[in-house]
Amino acid sequence: MPKPQWGDFGAIWKTVREVDVNAIRCESEYGIGIVCVGQPAALWWVDHLLHEGPNRYPLGAGRLALVPLDTAGDHANLLRTADLVVLALDAAMPPEGAELAEFERLSAAPRSGQILLLFGEDSGAQAPRPASFDRGATTLVDPRSPGAIAAVAAAVLGALPAEAHLAAARRLPGLRPLFAARLTGEVATSNAAFALASGVPSLVPFLGLPISAADTVVLTKNQALMVYRLALACGAPPDFRRRMMEITPVIGGAVMWRQIAGTLAGLVPGYGIVPKTAVAFGGTYAVGLAATRWYETGLLTEAERKRITAEASAKARDVATVMAAQARTAGGRVGAQAQRAAQGVRAGAGRVIGRDRDAIDVAGEAGEAPPPPAGSADGA
Repeated sequence: MPKPQWGDFGAIWKTVREVDVNAIRCESEYGIGIVCVGQPAALWWVDHLLHEGPNRYPLGAGRLALVPLDTAGDHANLLRTADLVVLALDAAMPPEGAELAEFERLSAAPRSGQILLLFGEDSGAQAPRPASFDRGATTLVDPRSPGAIAAVAAAVLGALPAEAHLAAARRLPGLRPLFAARLTGEVATSNAAFALASGVPSLVPFLGLPISAADTVVLTKNQALMVYRLALACGAPPDFRRRMMEITPVIGGAVMWRQIAGTLAGLVPGYGIVPKTAVAFGGTYAVGLAATRWYETGLLTEAERKRITAEASAKARDVATVMAAQARTAGGRVGAQAQRAAQGVRAGAGRVIGRDRDAIDVAGEAGEAPPPPAGSADGA
């Protein structure tokens, strides 16, 4: 989860402006190409770790190509058009002969989208690491360790452009847990920062941010788009309305928000903005965790809801306290930024309400709330 930054207005308003559901769908359908070139054992581990993960929905056509290292020269076109090239080596068996020649050729002029994975318990001891690969492009992986999937996922997502992350997660289950955790943390932090900004007059009166009327619209819209991204990342069909209708009773949003608000209401007496910020973060974080769990497994028990609420409340306390402290310290410096940002929000609030009403009240438009999906705690 990213470290909360009160002054990061750019991230806040980027999220506020993101209202195009079709753009998110197109992003998820991007034909991403990842080519893994390596030794047989290392290729097996990459394929296994990138496909090991939650996969409730049928997996679409894969975009992970496995190329033996000694035949890399026969796949020049595939390598040239790939979004990411992964070199995978077995630390216990350094390449020799034709494999070594191809490895040296590929590593001599590395692409921007190229990483090296070394598999083994003591990967750095024997496997070659060319000077052209700095530590940022090389990942040492013990394939049998509990953190192996996360290590490979972090290396792959770190080398891909941000706009390709959703498509990559949709096609490779091993990337989904890390993608979901990052997305949930980012949106929760963004919503907390927005709530803090809208309540800043109680701390820094001269800012006068006139955005409180848009709070509910903006926060709910951000949550809806986050849930849609999580659904697509987990491989769900891209019908936005259906995804919103099935997740509403599963999340039990009102109950979850009330529980979090009750837990955090007495946080730091005397600073009303802190509980408000904490509830914005905690509610969004809880929604993200619950949606991820549902789209991964199709089941969300009452025990799991309580665990999610407790985790979200604990994180919200820390985040809100840190962000409020930053706001008090940097209030004067951030004031000018806030004034300019507020003007943008005032101008955009109407557009958000008009253009994104489906993302906010889709269940209401359907006439009545749908029954809880089979397998959820409410429908058990």
